[in-house]
Amino acid sequence: MGDESAPLVGTVNKSWADFESQCSHQEEVLHRIWYALRRWRLVFRWIVLFPTTACSSINRR
Repeated sequence: MGDESAPLVGTVNKSWADFESQCSHQEEVLHRIWYALRRWRLVFRWIVLFPTTACSSINRR
């Protein structure tokens, strides 16, 4: 019985290592997406606010 469980343990350990690797990769991808969205939001705010600021300074003259 001990000989039969050894390959199973190796398979479980390999599966767990694959699972951890996949989770780590997904976490990295989600972080990159989050960072890109955050950067886009800052750029979008600048695009929206810049014309508003420019117009208000022109109107003050």
